[in-house]
Amino acid sequence: MIYDKLLLVKGSDSMRLHFKTNDYLLTWNMLYGASFSQSVHTFKQKLYKTHKNHYNNIGKDLKEMLEDIKNFIPDDDTIYNYVFDTELFVKVKDDAERHRLELLKIWDQNKKQLMIELKDILKYTLKEDYNIIALDPIMDSVLSSKKCNNIAWGRRKDLDDPIKTLTDLMKTIILTDLGDFEKKYKDIIDVILELAIDNELYTRLTDKSTYLTGDTSLTYLKRQIYPYFLMYLGCEQEDFPRYMMRDGITFDIEKYVVERDLKKLNLIEFIEFCIRNQFKIIRINQLEIL
Repeated sequence: MIYDKLLLVKGSDSMRLHFKTNDYLLTWNMLYGASFSQSVHTFKQKLYKTHKNHYNNIGKDLKEMLEDIKNFIPDDDTIYNYVFDTELFVKVKDDAERHRLELLKIWDQNKKQLMIELKDILKYTLKEDYNIIALDPIMDSVLSSKKCNNIAWGRRKDLDDPIKTLTDLMKTIILTDLGDFEKKYKDIIDVILELAIDNELYTRLTDKSTYLTGDTSLTYLKRQIYPYFLMYLGCEQEDFPRYMMRDGITFDIEKYVVERDLKKLNLIEFIEFCIRNQFKIIRINQLEIL
């Protein structure tokens, strides 16, 4: 099979997110992420010039942090200890803690309905526990790694649209858990996750369709997969007009035979279906431009 069957092992119906901060991860992101102010840029340059070898040595620490942030201990803590003693770090840490509380509040206020809808859309169980390591939002950074339960998160726009922040977080979580598909199928996977999370999940949580938003380079592929995604959701032919009206995407209903077995699949199996049947799904001769 293309995907990892371990993903489908029965787990808890209630995924838990644990919002934390971590000094080492904050420091790593401060030194290796984009400079978010002139003072940070100057600080990094000065630190690199005076501690070049130590600075370079901690670059490899990120992988270990994401794999086991709870037990991470650096091989060399020279740079970390130097940064910990600066006023700059104290401010970043304080801002990260405030952001942690804000993210936690957003999650607590929305998790019940989100988990109901997410379970209905995915049709498989995610892992029980994930650690969301809050960063200072000015860092505008997300750090994750496949098969890891730790995700570093702090973006400038997080509080602009809390539901979008949660759906983006869910999408990142799903991507970290997703099996290893071949790179040539990346567009299909991106479209399906956009349909499922960016569009359907967000739409259910806000009663506002976002199906016309997303990666414009994938618009054509998205329009081709959309009818099959509706079948995956369990829609019958008579339901199509209502969904097309809701989402602003149209297709010729008469040219599609409802494949009722699609509603029995989970999202990973639906991805596999689309990969296997891509030449049937992608109808080049019916290209439409939005």
